[in-house]
Amino acid sequence: MRETAFSFSHLETPSPGSQLPAGRQVLRGWVWPKPGGHLVDVRARLDGQIFPGCHGEPRADLAAYFGTGRPVALAGFMVAVNLTPGPAEVVLEVLELEGRWSPFQTVSFDVGGPDRPAPAGAPEPLRWHDCCRGLDYLLRSRRLQPEASWVSLATGLAAELPAQQNLLVPPHPFIGHGDEPALVNTSRFGRLPVVGYLFHTSQKIARLWASADLQVLQPLTLGRATANLVPHFPQYPAAAVSGYEGYVDVPAQLPNPISLRLYAETPDGALHLVSVRRTRRHDFELEKHPYAGASEENFAQALAAWRGALRNSGRGIVADEECTAALDRLRTGYLRPAPPPLGCLSPPASLGPAAAFSPRPPAQVILVSHNLNLEGAPLFLLDLARHLSAQGSRLTVVSAAEGLLRPQFAACGAQVVVVDPGPVFSAPHEAAARAALAALGRKFDFGPADLVIANTFTTFWAVHAAKAAGRPVLYYVHESTSLASFYGESLSPAVLALAEAALVAADAVSFTSDATRRYHDTPERPLRAVLTPGWVDVGRIDAWRAAHPRAAQRARLGVQPGELLVTNVGTVCDRKGQLAFVRSVELFSRRCPALAARTRFVLLGGRRTAFDEMLREAIENLGLPRLAVHPETPDFLGYYAAADLTVCSSFEESSPRVVLEAMSCGTPLLASAIPGISELVRPGEEATLVPPGDTTAWAEALARLLAALPLGQELAARARRRVEENFAATLVLPRHAALVGAVSAGHFARHD
Repeated sequence: MRETAFSFSHLETPSPGSQLPAGRQVLRGWVWPKPGGHLVDVRARLDGQIFPGCHGEPRADLAAYFGTGRPVALAGFMVAVNLTPGPAEVVLEVLELEGRWSPFQTVSFDVGGPDRPAPAGAPEPLRWHDCCRGLDYLLRSRRLQPEASWVSLATGLAAELPAQQNLLVPPHPFIGHGDEPALVNTSRFGRLPVVGYLFHTSQKIARLWASADLQVLQPLTLGRATANLVPHFPQYPAAAVSGYEGYVDVPAQLPNPISLRLYAETPDGALHLVSVRRTRRHDFELEKHPYAGASEENFAQALAAWRGALRNSGRGIVADEECTAALDRLRTGYLRPAPPPLGCLSPPASLGPAAAFSPRPPAQVILVSHNLNLEGAPLFLLDLARHLSAQGSRLTVVSAAEGLLRPQFAACGAQVVVVDPGPVFSAPHEAAARAALAALGRKFDFGPADLVIANTFTTFWAVHAAKAAGRPVLYYVHESTSLASFYGESLSPAVLALAEAALVAADAVSFTSDATRRYHDTPERPLRAVLTPGWVDVGRIDAWRAAHPRAAQRARLGVQPGELLVTNVGTVCDRKGQLAFVRSVELFSRRCPALAARTRFVLLGGRRTAFDEMLREAIENLGLPRLAVHPETPDFLGYYAAADLTVCSSFEESSPRVVLEAMSCGTPLLASAIPGISELVRPGEEATLVPPGDTTAWAEALARLLAALPLGQELAARARRRVEENFAATLVLPRHAALVGAVSAGHFARHD
């Protein structure tokens, strides 16, 4: 057994120093981290060449030897190398979770045999799926590198592709194939899609798991009908229901290419490594923006450059009917123009300087929400409703779904109406969408309102219904992403065009952060936009804190004397990053066991969703008894007041309410370094900000802040002053009320 500063390892076969014939040789062994470390992948380096390996083979013997407390240790590896005659020195390297490759063992061999190069398999040609994913990435890259040629962009991407996509195909008695992730794939909120089929020739597969970093195995859904496979495998009944799908979390700090491993669990409880598939991933941020400079000429040049770069790297493209059809679809989407204004919904020809806001509140206001849940956007609307009601406006709240906030809206005098806009969203074409909009207008009359306020761009249908009734519309947009990337293919092109047209149709579009505005208000499509920041009711929070002492809140949450409490407040979902945060907690617990032993973690915002279930299973598999998920509740302020540190682990935000609430409560804050948050708090001045999804950076930040509480408290004191001076409701809500008055009176124009 070899030992380094960070690992133990052993090359089991072939023995170091042995004589080997030239050609392909498979090195097999294991490597295991020292306490606090974590190892992700293995490769070999020989004569300037890199040979990727398969790491993560389950080893029960090593689990027992190292006392992991688990049935197996994912520690075995195999690396295929090509040896040429003469002395050979192979350097084995391991990828640490921090994202760096480090050598852990060097082995020498005496290679004999004929002096000829070992055969190397040519990379497989790209099918339509991989071809179009790569081309789409190239077309989008032009926005980031406008001066780069298509040839240089394509050459660079081709060089980053893994030479071999499938390092391990399912070994007998398993049969299967992976479709996702593709060779080039986007990572949305730190997660990669996993799709394919797998079955055992004689047994039922009990569970199927996936992992990109070997920290935790994430469950996949197995059993999707795959009737198309039956003619190919008539002797295996399991082939008919062998489809799998799901997502796997990928820490942001891991370098390309990413190795995705699949593990099949058989009825006897044994775990089998059945697939290792590699992908070159990029962040979803690239796909939020429209294509730059879309034209037939650019599409043709990009495609020609992509084909040439693949050919020069020894690859090809399978030019079949599927590929032709996929390229046509991509070309159509690439060349799709911005939707023209629809009928009378066109904006003014020119957008002049801003007029003075009218302070007079409208008599009757209709507020439209996508739901009434305990979420940031509906709570934003609730605060606005209370303010408008206090000014004398009569309110009606129209929501697409029920929720816990109905009584609170009713308490401020609002009539609450629930409608079903589902037929608009599911409309297959423009005529059906317009018919669904007309039906909504007949079910609910927007005509009596002096102003309609639509909140979030999922209420685009209300913008059209209000304009059809001749009513002015103030449209609040909180989503830091484009409509096309938000909806994907869930909307027909006609409905997506309606959603985009709503932005142009609104009399004013208000954004609470400049980061969000930049996704929507562009030179190609200027909006009647205004930047009005989010707010927090500091006075109400102070009154609550005075009536609810911190000690009582800690006792209510079961925090014992001497314990530390970290809270993460927000609806449990992929965008909020709780899964990556949980993995960071596990790393922190391993690396700082004494500090972790007196720290509790609470995630507030649990629901009954598939993501909640996956998060629960991940927490259980990681063995985190001091971390709990609490269901969402209106009594959330205690989770800030009781905490020694609160976190916001989101991948995407506009002006997150949880950050403003933590600032108001004077609670030290650790949050994601994303634009919507950095406009509220400045890194190192009012909060600690780290990259979203970077699990090692989050673990280090947790250790640093929990070990030195005065540091966080100093930042929190400055954050409290900043929120009082910039985001207090007494300062900001009058600006929103003035905007409401200006739009209802027809006095609003674009702010330049």
